[in-house]
Formats: sequence, C-alpha cells, structure tokens
Amino acid sequence: MTFNMLKIEILLLTNNVILPFQNLKRDFNLDFVELNKLFATKSLAEHGLGFLINIYEKDELSADFNLIKKIIFDTGGTNQTFLHNLDVRGYPIYDTDIIVLSHWHYDHSGGLYNILERIEKPVSILCHESATYERFFNRTVEIDPKTLLNKKRSEIVELLNSSKVVNQLPIDIERIERFGGKLVKHKTLKTIFTKDLLKMMVSGEIPRTHKEETFSNFLINKDGVITIDKILDDKCLIIELGNSTILLNGCCHSGIMNTLDYVKENSNKPISHIIGGFHMANSTQERIDATLDFLSNYQEEKVLLFPIHCSGENFIKNINARNFSNVRAFNASVGTIFNFFS
Repeated sequence: MTFNMLKIEILLLTNNVILPFQNLKRDFNLDFVELNKLFATKSLAEHGLGFLINIYEKDELSADFNLIKKIIFDTGGTNQTFLHNLDVRGYPIYDTDIIVLSHWHYDHSGGLYNILERIEKPVSILCHESATYERFFNRTVEIDPKTLLNKKRSEIVELLNSSKVVNQLPIDIERIERFGGKLVKHKTLKTIFTKDLLKMMVSGEIPRTHKEETFSNFLINKDGVITIDKILDDKCLIIELGNSTILLNGCCHSGIMNTLDYVKENSNKPISHIIGGFHMANSTQERIDATLDFLSNYQEEKVLLFPIHCSGENFIKNINARNFSNVRAFNASVGTIFNFFS
C-alpha cells in the first residue's frame, strides 16, 4: 500500500503592498513561506485581494507532485493585477476548477470577467445572492450614510455623478454564462474538496454576535430602495489539513471574532494560520484591544496571523506589542507563497 502526500500551495496574487526584501523564512523561521524577490519586483500592487490555490498529490514512489485541484479565492481589483502578477509568475489558470468570491466588492471581484476569459473549461463561481444587488460606498465624510436610507437610486444620482458615493453593479450573470461560468449561490457552509486528510469548506452566512464588530457604513439597493448592507455574503475559506485548520479571509466584514466563533462551530481542529483581510485598518483602539484579548484566549495552540489588504499596519503592531505566547502577526507581500503539506 502506497502513501499519498498532499501539498497545498497558496499564492498571494493581489494585495495592497509589495515587499521585495521581506524574508519571513530566514528572519522568523517560517519554513512554509516563500518569496522570490525577482517576481515581487516585477509584480504590481493595488487595493484588492486575490489568491490562487493549487493542490498537488504524490505517492511515496513518485518524485514529483501532480496537480489535482486549482481554486481561485477572490480575483483582485479592477486594475487587473491578479492576471498581471499571474503572468509574471508564469502560472496558467486555464485549468481552474472553481472560483470562490469572498464577497461582491470591487477590490475582490474586479478581475472576475477577465479571468473567466482565460479559463478554457466550464467553471463554477461560488457567491451569495447579495452579489446580484447593486452596492454603494460612501467616499466622503460630508455624507452620513444614514441620510441615504430608504431613498431610491434616482434620488442619489447627483452624489453618484460627483463620486461622493460610488456604486458597484450587480454581478453580470449573462456575461458569466457567456464565458462558460456557472453561478452557484449559497448561504450555508459548502464543502468544495475532500481528499484523505484534506477538507476545504466555504463558509455560509456568519452570525454577528460581538457588538464591537457591528458597522453600518455600507449600502445596498434592494427592490429599488437603498438599505443598510450587512454584507451577508462575507465568506472565508476553511481548510482542514491533518490535525489543524488554515483560515483564508477575504475582508472579514463579519469581524474576526464572529468568524472564529463560526469556524469553531463547524470545525473541531485548532487554527494554525489565518491569512487575509481582518478589516481593522480604521478600527478604534477599543475594538483592537477587544479583538486581541479574544485572539489570545481563543485557543491554547499557537496561531500565526497574516493580516493583509484591509487589516492595517497598526493592527499588526498592536498584536506583536502584546508579546502573546500563542499569537504572532506578520505582513505579506504580493507574490508570497504559503506551502502546507499533509
């Protein structure tokens, strides 16, 4: 009987920063992290997030890993850095099996249609029904989002024309189907891949129970009326590998405390790594302190955090200043690769 080994390669293709001189493997003994300086310096950054996940397998008699699954988790922003940085790396995506959208915001879905043009086979796109509605984002402190509630779209055209409020159109289902994509909408936990010691799940709607993580600055157009957007489509990717769990976040609009409560309800394995957005860039010190207390008490096992994109440098500094024995945080660059083995 042969033993099969699995390898998960998570490539960060879109992020806000490029850090070509970062060496997390050497400086912090993070053996699962790789960064090629040449590829990083050829890459582009933008406000957005996108991952390419390759799953490989080999048996004990083989010298090489063979690709068995390819997943895209978020597609970067509208500047198309996902595809540029993909090409810099020389990675193909024509054989992508599934695309998962953490939520329908432009900085996570902006590359979707161009990516679909590259994929040469039918592919499922996992999202939430909220992606089928128009979203609005307030871009000035002059306007209180609450003053826009219960208005019709026609009543805020002047604000849209001045870019004081910007919009994002609903996902174009016809365009997706024209490219061979199939939209799969879901509200509950969905398993997308299992093999041996590996199980990958996409979260459903995440309950909001921690008062520190409530917010009301986003708007959505439902049935012709503007209402508060609770961003119910906020999703994370839960990767159970061996005896631990790797968590990939999009923006974590649900809040990291709510998200971790949800993960604990759906997985009995301790979390070893959290990679992605924590949505803490503009958080108050009160919320940061509450979050850090929660993280330090969440589990006894050590967890390594990679708060990127919307997380904010202040959040990382606050974590490491506490000098927790079981929590440590690091930034990550465009082009960073995380490798995990079973």
